[in-house]
Amino acid sequence: MLASFGQGSNSIKSAEQGAGLGLPIAKSLVDLHAGTFTLKSKLRIGTEVVVTFPPERVMSALAPLSEPAPSIQAQQPHTEASASPPRPTKAHALRRLLGIGT
Repeated sequence: MLASFGQGSNSIKSAEQGAGLGLPIAKSLVDLHAGTFTLKSKLRIGTEVVVTFPPERVMSALAPLSEPAPSIQAQQPHTEASASPPRPTKAHALRRLLGIGT
């Protein structure tokens, strides 16, 4: 299972077959970080993959962003009676930049 392009056999084959690279790539990445990679498999039950990294390779929690998250509210339709047009959001600016929905 951990050989490149190798796949375990199963009597129930899915419609989509993989290339057999996922586990070898994952194990290589874990090895590069001096971690442990363990497979526990039981026939007809399933497979459990346990990955453990040493403490020096694990990032500490990041501080929350100082910028407040935009509120999620339904936008009011723009009418001629409005005093000023609605303020564009970052999402509006991105859509306009990408030419989506303009």
